[in-house]
Amino acid sequence: MSHIKVTSGGFSWNMHELLVANLENIKKNNKNDWDFKMLYSGDGMTRTGKTTIATQCAQILDPTFAKNWKERMIFDGRKLKETAYKIGKNKSLVYDEAREGLDSKKQMEKYTKTLLDFFSQCGNLNQMVHIVLPEYFELPKTIAITQSIFLINCYARNGFDRGYFDFFNRKDKKFLYIKGTKFLDYMSQRPSFKGTFNNYMPFNREEYETLKNISLRKAKDKEDYKAIKELAETHKIRIKILIKLLQGSYKVPIDTIAEHLAISRDGIYKTYLKKTREVKV
Repeated sequence: MSHIKVTSGGFSWNMHELLVANLENIKKNNKNDWDFKMLYSGDGMTRTGKTTIATQCAQILDPTFAKNWKERMIFDGRKLKETAYKIGKNKSLVYDEAREGLDSKKQMEKYTKTLLDFFSQCGNLNQMVHIVLPEYFELPKTIAITQSIFLINCYARNGFDRGYFDFFNRKDKKFLYIKGTKFLDYMSQRPSFKGTFNNYMPFNREEYETLKNISLRKAKDKEDYKAIKELAETHKIRIKILIKLLQGSYKVPIDTIAEHLAISRDGIYKTYLKKTREVKV
């Protein structure tokens, strides 16, 4: 199917005709007290254009999106609820997590919890939430199947030729999830339709990349600080156990322990023994 020229909020570009028809149907029903969650994946890869097509869809559904994109593009899940309530009802939000790969189970669990908390608390705002995913098949069923309206999976032909997508409606993405989860296989289910898209973004791409990189650095700095703090607490517990063992079982004087640790006697009590000078093992 061919592309057609679309205009929204003063911005014009070409877009796949059948995709536009689906978006217009969502836009129509959004006025009837519905909220919509739309998913965008990258075929298990990065840099496939999923954010590009997500912003195009967001602009079609909400003509005010592009002019407010710095507020409506969310890179940190902690800002989802705050932003949603701030901008009000029937608006588009794009949640583009500022980490291309949530490469640990703990991080992915935090990511999905953020989404579920957001969905449960903000559904009454009737917003259209576009979620740029790290990986579709790692989502829980309640997001992948139940709560989302469609999935657009972007991919590159011949390895590097971007601009292609598979559209899965609610029914087809359910079967994709069931069939494809074991091997992360986006070809396990026939899409509702296939299409192409261009590299148009309804705002400055360089500014977007800069803001996303800043958010990524902040997230990494926070994670590094948290890891260092957790490691320090672990060492503190180990030293406390060792001090109690030396003092109780081996009768090593507290002054001797303090000398070897290069810390004062009072410092040992305050830091490791909770200010008590009576240590029992």
